Amino acid sequence: MMQVHPDNPEIPQPRGPLARYSAICFGILLSVFALIVQTDDIFHCFAVPGLIFSFCGILKGVCHLSEEIVFQFRPRYRSSLIEVLKACFSWKNVCVAVFLCFVSIKLEDWICILTACACFMLFTGSQFWSPTAVEISTICENRKMNVAHGLAWSFYIGYLKLVLPKLKDSIQIFCDKNKNSILKCKDTWKLHILMPLSCTIPDKLEDEDSNIVFLENLPDIVIDRAGVRTRVYKHSLYAIYDDAKRPHHCVLEYATPLLSLYGMSNESLAEFSREDRLEQAKLFYRTLKDILDNSRDCRNSYRFIMYDDSQAAGDPHFLSKEILKHLQQQEKEEYSLSEGSEVQTDQHEAMSQDPTLMISNEAPRSLLSHF
Repeated sequence: MMQVHPDNPEIPQPRGPLARYSAICFGILLSVFALIVQTDDIFHCFAVPGLIFSFCGILKGVCHLSEEIVFQFRPRYRSSLIEVLKACFSWKNVCVAVFLCFVSIKLEDWICILTACACFMLFTGSQFWSPTAVEISTICENRKMNVAHGLAWSFYIGYLKLVLPKLKDSIQIFCDKNKNSILKCKDTWKLHILMPLSCTIPDKLEDEDSNIVFLENLPDIVIDRAGVRTRVYKHSLYAIYDDAKRPHHCVLEYATPLLSLYGMSNESLAEFSREDRLEQAKLFYRTLKDILDNSRDCRNSYRFIMYDDSQAAGDPHFLSKEILKHLQQQEKEEYSLSEGSEVQTDQHEAMSQDPTLMISNEAPRSLLSHF
């Protein structure tokens, strides 16, 4: 069963160790079968294929070494031979090969070993044994090497980390200037970030859905940044109308890095397919959410609205319905939290009250009088 993100079933979780555990189980089962079939010199039976795999790994490292020494030695490794060797070879592989060579390998086994290594090198050189898409994806995710990881961190460091801590102050200034402010509930003073999985982002929200109406911009957030004095950051306030034409207000904008993913998918030089774009959009959402969930400065100042716009199916108000669904869910969450906090406050006040001293006017009596 595929692991999915707890907030959205469209977002996959990081891959777990199930594939590795499966490999270990298959190895144990095949080893038991080999022990049943072959009872004589069982260690030798395991040593020969073990040496073959070790030698294949070493020979593959030698092939990589030729490229790295000739063309990449100085720019990638700063002319350090140790760094090149560490990049091309696994010391575990070398230790296993040396151990097996001197323990249990017979002279007649070398023909089989060399033939197997020759076949491996031919298959490798012909790219018959290239890494699968799952293997490449797993390596990129585990090492944070995806396009989505870079975009998410850039969006956080270069934008959200700067503006989100100041967003509520900007909304407060807006409310002070507009006495009949439409943003009355402070619990909903958040930046609502739209994330369409198709990465298709219009310049104006009204062009996407006529039920979304721009009202005005919030007061500017001005920050000195990277040599630019008084750099200005703006946020826009929108009214989203429901089916009864009732307005619901929020601060709204798209996640602009998705524009980069969309642009890359339309550039042949990027070699970035639509399937790659969809996968990276999901990883972007997951990575950015993990970053912001662990950021104290940005806590309770944002809300993601991730949606699959391929399901719009000609509905001209699909986007406004998605936004309203999140706004209603947010209102329910805030109401339940405020209700729970009021109960806790009442319990705390009851527990914190000073004890009352009860004084009786009756004269003291002996304990024997009760019997």
